[in-house]
Amino acid sequence: MTISSPAYLPPWSLRDGIIQTVFSSYWYGKTWERWREQVWWLKGYPSITWEEKVFTGAENVPLWGKWACPPDAHGTMILNYGITGDTEKSWYAHVTAHKAYFQGWAVLLYDWRGHGKTAALSPVPTSDGWREGADQVLLAEQLVALGCPPKAVLVGFSLGGQLALWGLKEAVQSDLIRGGAVLAPNLESNRSLDYLVSYPFGRLVEGNFTKELIAEARRKAQVFPDAVADGAPDRIDSIRSFDREMVIDYYGFRSVTEYYHLTGGLYLLDRLTLPYLVVYAADDPIFDPSLVPEIESRVASNPHGKLLLTDCGGHVSHIARKTKDEDQFWGINRLLDFVNQM
Repeated sequence: MTISSPAYLPPWSLRDGIIQTVFSSYWYGKTWERWREQVWWLKGYPSITWEEKVFTGAENVPLWGKWACPPDAHGTMILNYGITGDTEKSWYAHVTAHKAYFQGWAVLLYDWRGHGKTAALSPVPTSDGWREGADQVLLAEQLVALGCPPKAVLVGFSLGGQLALWGLKEAVQSDLIRGGAVLAPNLESNRSLDYLVSYPFGRLVEGNFTKELIAEARRKAQVFPDAVADGAPDRIDSIRSFDREMVIDYYGFRSVTEYYHLTGGLYLLDRLTLPYLVVYAADDPIFDPSLVPEIESRVASNPHGKLLLTDCGGHVSHIARKTKDEDQFWGINRLLDFVNQM
């Protein structure tokens, strides 16, 4: 079903999806990069004493992460950030972690396959959720063994939202994971990548992502030269070509098109059997807008699913006007409201 929570009211200057996406990514990203946990918008939240650990994922893939458990914690939250970057740079994941920790959640931030410090530990590439789902089930088990509460939820952003949805699919084998919530999840890469390269801003975004993916491929070639085909980084000129050169052969997919279709989060929305929330903006400039009716239909057909769809909000943004009751992080607050009801 479609749900509504406190009305989403963006500042007048952020009513356009592109403007809000650029503003959020640049302003909050750069502010976080400079000030880290001393940033002004975390004032009032307790500092977190993180513990670093190399966890073990499916197929014994090492996964670097950092975790913390407050006194009298009531649940455990696993956070998945987006397509590029790493744990330290993902400002929105840190905002969520601090808010959740303050509300009594043990939290885990981790570098998923092919990302951050995990990429230096293993040549195994990302699978856009296909194997990361099983990784998250094992992460939950290991966190509980470390003393975290045996009630886990999965939270994700952008492509990390797709990972979280795959985690919910795999969690039918677990009695620890109770549900999840995702903000601006990637759901159908074939259609969204076609859309992204169809207009100027989208091509700019795709180009920036591609630069980061090329850098990632070159780092992998240096650390694990036997795992990268000769010349592969030089052949990457798009997101699709990165997955063609670095991913699909490892997992046995016949084509990038098949890979995107079989890993697409869209096709999980009507099949998941654990409670989940999708927070999505109709003006998200990264994803094909024609997906919105199908997202609505698939979530509506699943009694376990809830959709919070707004007309505006951009990509991993949903920045709102501050009120006396809550701060500007409207989208993140809705994720926390949902999992706090579990």
